[in-house]
Amino acid sequence: MARLGSCEYSIVLYLMNAAVTGMYEIVTTEKEFASLIGYQDDRLEEAMQNLIQRNIIHVKVHDQHQPKGRQSLRIGMQYNVHLWQLDFDKDVTSHDAVVFPFKRESNVHYLQPREPDLTPTIRHPTPTWRRILETFLEGRDDLSEQDLQNAERDANILVDTHPVDQVLIMLRHFGNRVPTLSLLASAWQHFQTLFEEETEKVDILEARTKHMEMDHRLRDAAELLLQQKDQLKLNEEEAGVLAILFKHRHPRRQLFWAFQSRGRYPNLKEFFEQNSFLMLPVTSSGMVFKRRPHQD
Repeated sequence: MARLGSCEYSIVLYLMNAAVTGMYEIVTTEKEFASLIGYQDDRLEEAMQNLIQRNIIHVKVHDQHQPKGRQSLRIGMQYNVHLWQLDFDKDVTSHDAVVFPFKRESNVHYLQPREPDLTPTIRHPTPTWRRILETFLEGRDDLSEQDLQNAERDANILVDTHPVDQVLIMLRHFGNRVPTLSLLASAWQHFQTLFEEETEKVDILEARTKHMEMDHRLRDAAELLLQQKDQLKLNEEEAGVLAILFKHRHPRRQLFWAFQSRGRYPNLKEFFEQNSFLMLPVTSSGMVFKRRPHQD
């Protein structure tokens, strides 16, 4: 729409809102409609005549014998916008085509067009080959245009020849140690073997660190009770158990054996309850007992 008055905009917006709710035409009187949109009768009549001439709305008058203003009107939008008579001037701008629903206290706010959102979604995910390419390009800002073209080509090849999730894991693990995607594809077995060796070392190191932390935790708990043995009235045997746990190379294994005879150490009941989760079950030969994996 171009250069309509405020009353004309109000009429059009009211009819559009009615159409959204399923009322494609409304039946009212001129006085009633004027009060609904907040304008005087004569201003409403002038605005409606202008919209009718422009073929933007259509109006049917009923009850011709009723006085003017009380006649029943059937009003609706002309939804075929190609029939609208807009009569643009030569100096028309984009602002002339804006409907202003955000007018507040005489301040008009223009909505700027939104930039397209390129964020991947479930319905529109990033292409698989592009995920590989983006992962490969992380930290590589000095590639030439030819290198980028080769990387894009090789990414499409990897999608068809190798498991995508495994390719992404490899790229994140090796980083710049993979000079090109072509080399990763051609030496896949080499990189896979190297990946397994390196991750196995990491797993062993992490497990060892965790065991050491748990050993230290048990030693600290035993040392604390030894310092309080007089207040806790520990007997010689109970103090001896704590001393073994504090000094032994494998305190969690010793805790397992002491726990089996916990009835002999009544003053250590709370200690066993708080630290039993740290004990490491062992066999009679001293070997660590490995639990079977849980079966559903």
